[in-house]
Amino acid sequence: MLDASLPYENMQRAKGRAEVAFGENGLRNLYQSGCAKVLLPRNFQPTPEVVIINTSGGVTGGDRLEYSASVQEGSALTVTTQAAERIYRASSGEGFITNTLTVDAESRLEWLPQETILFEGSALKRQLNVTMDESASLLALETLVLGRKAMGETLQQSRLSDRWRIRRGGRLIYADALRFSEPEAETRSAATLNGNRALATLVYVAPDADDRLAHARRLLRFEGVEAAASAWNGILTLRFLAADAHPLRKALISFLTDFRGCDLPRVWHM
Repeated sequence: MLDASLPYENMQRAKGRAEVAFGENGLRNLYQSGCAKVLLPRNFQPTPEVVIINTSGGVTGGDRLEYSASVQEGSALTVTTQAAERIYRASSGEGFITNTLTVDAESRLEWLPQETILFEGSALKRQLNVTMDESASLLALETLVLGRKAMGETLQQSRLSDRWRIRRGGRLIYADALRFSEPEAETRSAATLNGNRALATLVYVAPDADDRLAHARRLLRFEGVEAAASAWNGILTLRFLAADAHPLRKALISFLTDFRGCDLPRVWHM
C-alpha cells in the first residue's frame, strides 16, 4: 500500500532509452535499457521495420523516454510503436519523450508511431529532432488525442509542449511547436482546433516532396476528418483534424498506405 507521507519526487519513475541503426546490409547497432524495448519483426515488407515498446504502460510526471533511430548511406527503415502511448495524470513534474532521427545520404527513414493519448491532468514535454542529408528522405508522423471520447473525457488541466526541429544539410528547415495548459478552453476556437480532440501532423522531406503535393491532395477525402496539404522547398506538410481518434486513425491508414505504396506495419492493424 502506498505511503501517503512519501514525497512525490521520491516515487519510482520510468526511464527508458532505445537506439537502433540500420545500414545497407541490415542492423548495425541496437541498444535498449529500462522500460524501452525494441522489436525487429520478420516480415516481407520492402523496408526493414523497428517496433518500439514502452513496457511501463504509459508516461506520467518524472518519466523519461529517449528513442533514437538512424539510417546509414543507401539504407531504409520504418519505425513505429507497438501501441498508442498513454500520458497519464501527473502527481508532480512532467513526463519527457525525446525522439532523435538521423538520415544519411541517399537514405530513407519513416517515423510512424501510433497515436499519443493525453489524459486529464497529464503533463508532457516531447521533442522530435531530425538531422538529415540533402539527398535523404524523411516521412514523419505524430498524432495526438485529447482524451477518450467514448469515456466522456475532457481535458481541463493538462500541459503539453510538443516541438519539432528538422535540419537538412546542416540548416534548420522546419520548426513547429504546440503548447497548451487548458486544452478544453484553448483549443475551442476556429483558429486552433475548433473543438476537435484528435489531430495529426505529417511531414515529408525529400527531393521529390514538391512534386508529390498534387497526389497527396487527391488522397485527402475522408469522412469526418478535415485535412490540408502544402509544399515548399522540398517539404510537404499535412494536417489532419477529427472529432475523435477512430476516424482520424482510419484516415491516416488510408492515406499512408496509398502515399507510401505499401501496407503499414502490422501493429497498426492489431
